[in-house]
Amino acid sequence: MRFNIVLLVCLVAGCAGLPDYAEPPTDTPSSKLLFKHDFEAPFLGYSTFVNFHTEEEPCGKSFGSDSGARLVVLDKGNPLISELNPDGVKLSIDKKYTFMILSVAGPINCAIYTSFSPKANESYEIKVSGELHSFSRSCKAELFKADENTKQLSPVEFEYYGNCHESAE
Repeated sequence: MRFNIVLLVCLVAGCAGLPDYAEPPTDTPSSKLLFKHDFEAPFLGYSTFVNFHTEEEPCGKSFGSDSGARLVVLDKGNPLISELNPDGVKLSIDKKYTFMILSVAGPINCAIYTSFSPKANESYEIKVSGELHSFSRSCKAELFKADENTKQLSPVEFEYYGNCHESAE
């Protein structure tokens, strides 16, 4: 419980000053990533915060490292939350990205850690969904490759998917 409160405060406050993500230069190969979220939640709405790092370890203290940044903030129904990159971002292709995805509805939150290595000229979509109620809390993230011509989504496996519990050291 204490871990969840600390994680929530860290994310809402910008995780101790994590910088916003800067896209790669337009003349370099890249891929496109879009996040979507859809939760059953109280009528007051919910928000999803996505931070990332590009270190090899999916868990640990790397979200506060030099390779960490705030990537996306999505909101539904909370006028106090400003969205960040709701229309997606371009990612460099020479890195493995690990995401800390936290969805919040009032005091209820759900965190997932995922990672994958994007390929050049590909478009991806990560869908985050679940329930954020005081009596039922669950969340999942799914990665899809999007075909630009047909708009079809094909499932892709994450390289890492799970829950991390960072040590308090």
